[in-house]
Amino acid sequence: MPDGVANKSETEQVVLDFIHAAHGQHMNIDAMTALMAEDFAWQLHVPLSPVVVGRDAARTELEKHNSLSTGMIDGSEIRAIVSSGDTVVVERIDVNAMNGVTVKFFVTAIFEVRDGVITHWREYWDTSHVARQLGIEPAHMFDPLAGNP
Repeated sequence: MPDGVANKSETEQVVLDFIHAAHGQHMNIDAMTALMAEDFAWQLHVPLSPVVVGRDAARTELEKHNSLSTGMIDGSEIRAIVSSGDTVVVERIDVNAMNGVTVKFFVTAIFEVRDGVITHWREYWDTSHVARQLGIEPAHMFDPLAGNP
């Protein structure tokens, strides 16, 4: 991750630490879950994916992701970060490798932070753009996460 992102608040720093833990060949799930509230809620893709509720459920889901994909690899970047109160919005370019295919996509993520931990994480990105890069139909984008081949 580039070091050029200015840290403006403690809330933004929690989110930056969380995102940085997702960088690398494998996400650092221990570091990520340490920054989650017990009642953490995560929606990988709004509106298509289900909401994962609870730190333990999020850990299980992140472990699944680690088995299917790299973390954010070279070329990933944070383009902008803005916050208001407990809400942090991050614009990113993510680069991941899945099944030997490198994919690049644009993400807007919304985080809510309370008492120094993340309570909510929602992401918005174009599934069709990613599916095309993987050579699959967009309707099947989340099949591997659901255990479907």
